[in-house]
Amino acid sequence: MSPLVPDNVLDQILDKCNIVEIISSYIPLKRAGRNYKALCPFHHEKTPSFMVNPDKGIFHCFGCGAGGNAITFIMKYERMEFGEVVKMLAKKAGVILPEYSSKESAGRTSFIDALYEIQLYASSFFQSMLVSGSGKTALQYLTNRGITKETMSAFKLGFAPGTWDSLVTYLNKKGFSRKVIEKSGLAIPREDKASHYDRFRNRIMFPITDHRDRIVAFGARALDDTLPKYMNSPESEVYNKRKVLFGLNYAKKEISTEDTAVIVEGYTDVLIPHQSGMKNVIASCGTALTDDHVRLLKRYTRNVIMIYDADKAGEMATLRGLDTLLVQDMKVGVAKLPPSLDPDSFIRKYGIDAFKKIVRTPVDLFDYKLGMLKNTYGVTDVHSKIKIAEEMLKTITKINNAVLKSEYVKRLSESLGLNEDSLRIEMKKIKTENGSTPITRPIHINDETREMSSAEKIIIGVILEDNSLIGEVKNRITVGEFTSEVSRRIVEAIFDFYDKNKPVGYASLINHVEYEGIENIISEIANTQHVFKDKMKNLSD
Repeated sequence: MSPLVPDNVLDQILDKCNIVEIISSYIPLKRAGRNYKALCPFHHEKTPSFMVNPDKGIFHCFGCGAGGNAITFIMKYERMEFGEVVKMLAKKAGVILPEYSSKESAGRTSFIDALYEIQLYASSFFQSMLVSGSGKTALQYLTNRGITKETMSAFKLGFAPGTWDSLVTYLNKKGFSRKVIEKSGLAIPREDKASHYDRFRNRIMFPITDHRDRIVAFGARALDDTLPKYMNSPESEVYNKRKVLFGLNYAKKEISTEDTAVIVEGYTDVLIPHQSGMKNVIASCGTALTDDHVRLLKRYTRNVIMIYDADKAGEMATLRGLDTLLVQDMKVGVAKLPPSLDPDSFIRKYGIDAFKKIVRTPVDLFDYKLGMLKNTYGVTDVHSKIKIAEEMLKTITKINNAVLKSEYVKRLSESLGLNEDSLRIEMKKIKTENGSTPITRPIHINDETREMSSAEKIIIGVILEDNSLIGEVKNRITVGEFTSEVSRRIVEAIFDFYDKNKPVGYASLINHVEYEGIENIISEIANTQHVFKDKMKNLSD
């Protein structure tokens, strides 16, 4: 699939990587005979139709048609490029990748690696400054906030000194180029463009780490009256705030275990619960929850409890997050703290047990939004009721479960004293941002297989199951006699393996056929094969 990675290297990687171990690190698998099953991570379903076949090294969903091998699973799930996945799995499998033949690709790869590396060096610099004389005020501030030295070390907290170019000087000495220093977001070019100065000065530094434990950026809090009080690194080729959740790398295991994620607002709102033993807490990085955040979170749980500050801005952030979560079929609750308290201050004042009690008794999203709207508009006249109903229906429309949606409309009718049928009529008028009402349906991305005859699928499946029969097929039928384009591509690749005296299976074949959606097509063939007692007879037929 990539001219930069030799076929034999791809085969080595697949041979050494256990597809069950790889997929189970993302979603929970249950044994089903010789195979494993799960709820499909690529579409919403209530009954498992996602199957993993360890013998064939493939997965396939009978609901949406997604399929492939270990490489294509990670590409779909992580939204990573082919080369990134190959590099990651090669390291895991202990396979040495040859040097890339493309100078352009090699240059880009080394530049991205440098961006990750410079964040590590910057983090080390900030940590050293925190425990030096210049970091005394910052260290005292963190201590006064109840953050222990163990937590500071675990989360790699640091301090950016107030001087103009301490970090830039340090990075220059480490050999980083001006381009990498600037593109990392750690420095800003001076007006003469001849040099740079530090972006972060006199600030406590919070490393922002992605879910694969790579530092990609920093959050910073001012220690004086400098505005803004909080600031993040600008987006870069390794940092997109819409795709990173602060603390997820520390919380993902606990989130999976508890089957619940608690979403808060600030960095210390994550640190203090973790320090107190509650480790399924995360935060967005200075932005509202996005679709990418939710897709990332769904890898670990479908249950979310939101705790934002009990002020107007916090309430609005909660509402925006609710709708984003609902569209992707997450089960959502809202935990409410007393006024003027955030998770950090609440735990320090009342303790972690009191906080856990609040988290265990969240308000239903319907009741939360309805209560907020009633406080905002009042329910004294029909016009205020209509306004509330319009806002509530916008949220209810985003719910994909028909039963739950119907129940919420009924509750809205009873709460506002409005006609239920009228509310349903109004709900039908509401459109989502793309102009259509939301709907959940499997996306069949392997419709190409409909062009393939049953005979073609059987032939391909049988010779992949038993390579000793490839020669017999090749002697009796040509590639051109297969009726569909995709069949011809597959058989041509199989014959090529045979000519080179190399074994071929479903998982390895996926990487050797250039055809859009080939991974889904081959996985479907594998999972719809009959067990033939007399394979030769069936081939002849």
